[in-house]
Amino acid sequence: MPSPESRIPESAPARLLLAPALTFEPGVPEAEFRKIFPQAFRVRAVDLYEAKKKNMGDDRTYWEFLDDFQYISPTWGPIIIPKGHYTDLASVPPKLHSVIDDDSPIMLYPSAPHDFLFEVRKPHGTRGWLPLDKQLTLTELNHVLTEAMQICGAGALVRDLVFAAVELANEPIRNQFRH
Repeated sequence: MPSPESRIPESAPARLLLAPALTFEPGVPEAEFRKIFPQAFRVRAVDLYEAKKKNMGDDRTYWEFLDDFQYISPTWGPIIIPKGHYTDLASVPPKLHSVIDDDSPIMLYPSAPHDFLFEVRKPHGTRGWLPLDKQLTLTELNHVLTEAMQICGAGALVRDLVFAAVELANEPIRNQFRH
């Protein structure tokens, strides 16, 4: 048994060399942030039973928006995620959590418009649809994510890593976006 004065080793996950770059400071002043994300981010966790009933799977947590949520992209304009929309938000693989956590401040808000635009829309049966029937390419859609990440304070190295990961992971469905 250890002595009462002995130090208990820390149990926090080990951080890679990128850890100093992962302190979060917003990328824009608060007034600008509130114009870009003008509505509160209100979601509720979907329990496993509800997720199974909706064929969402059981390998991650899903969320339902309790109110409309809006991202006003400086490049693409307003993107409105409607109340009642379901999402898994940031799907960061667990092996990458030492680099970027899926619930970090630089991932939550940016993931909402990215996930919403990523979904298949009817009657088109394709992905990447903005209002007024403008469709994005997969690369443009991934830039929606990294643009919002920059606003939320993500540095260039983290944004580039996330961009490369989502481009690679979604290459098999590239044809479901504008060409």
